Amino acid sequence: MIALLKQIEEACAWFGRAIGWATPILVISVCLSVLMAQMRFNVLFDWGTDVPLFGSRITMNGLTDLQWHLFAVMVMLGGVYALHTDSHVSVDFIASNFTERTRRIIVIFGDIVFLLPFAAIMTWFAWKFMVSAYTSNEGSSYGGLNNTWIIKAVMPLGFGLLGLLGLTRTLRLIIQFILTRGAVAENKIGA
Repeated sequence: MIALLKQIEEACAWFGRAIGWATPILVISVCLSVLMAQMRFNVLFDWGTDVPLFGSRITMNGLTDLQWHLFAVMVMLGGVYALHTDSHVSVDFIASNFTERTRRIIVIFGDIVFLLPFAAIMTWFAWKFMVSAYTSNEGSSYGGLNNTWIIKAVMPLGFGLLGLLGLTRTLRLIIQFILTRGAVAENKIGA
């Protein structure tokens, strides 16, 4: 059972690892925006047919929107990865004086009381936010990106993965806690 829970945790974290490819795209987008601003270009490419997100061309405004959206995707999916690797902001400065057993109890309590309800509520509202963008065909009114529901779909995905990771981590820690009767398990909290 613990092996299955760890596989689910790994699968959730995969999205955070995979989004690493967005960093070079973000850097290139920023550099292109600076170059376009200096050269006073507005349209970088114009291909005439509609493509999801970009429409029929890439403009200065589209690149600016792309930067914000890529950053948002990196944050949403990177947060899941940070939780998985236990590199997120935590109460370690308080819990560092506690025993491993007490820290595990604090993590289980925090996941049940704070993380899981937060992830569930945010997934619900993010889903409604994305559906609203889809039904209204939301897009930029100033030449930026179109079909913003595609980007907004990452919000319920990110919060859903965060909740799934939190749930599986909590179940794994509870099982390990029961199996070891509160003693320190061979694995750390984050993995």
